[in-house]
Amino acid sequence: MTSYVKRVGDLTDPENFEKAVAEANKNGELDNFDVSKLTSCDITGSTINPCGYDPVTKPLHYAGHTGIDCKAAMESMLGTEAYVSHMQACAFKYIWRWRDKNGIEDLKKARECIDNMIRAIEGDGDE
Repeated sequence: MTSYVKRVGDLTDPENFEKAVAEANKNGELDNFDVSKLTSCDITGSTINPCGYDPVTKPLHYAGHTGIDCKAAMESMLGTEAYVSHMQACAFKYIWRWRDKNGIEDLKKARECIDNMIRAIEGDGDE
């Protein structure tokens, strides 16, 4: 658990989120941020919801407590070569099981893994 999560708490819990925003606002951490534009996130009932989560490209269960994308953290930790190998294995898994598990959604996930490999190899998003 990161020191940020220890300090702020689980932001997926609405009560903790509201307390964290109030504390950050009190400490001046949100001076240039319009808190009134924050909205709650309903993650039920839709495959793509207001928070931008999608079961193929951005699954909610990969967001973690801080919202850090699991794939970005994984590439940072493993390095590009190992990350690309992991994505290749994941693509293989989704192609292998698509008929027996999630159908077209698994094919889309395989394509997403391949797109992640291409982005990592080409260095897209590196600043």
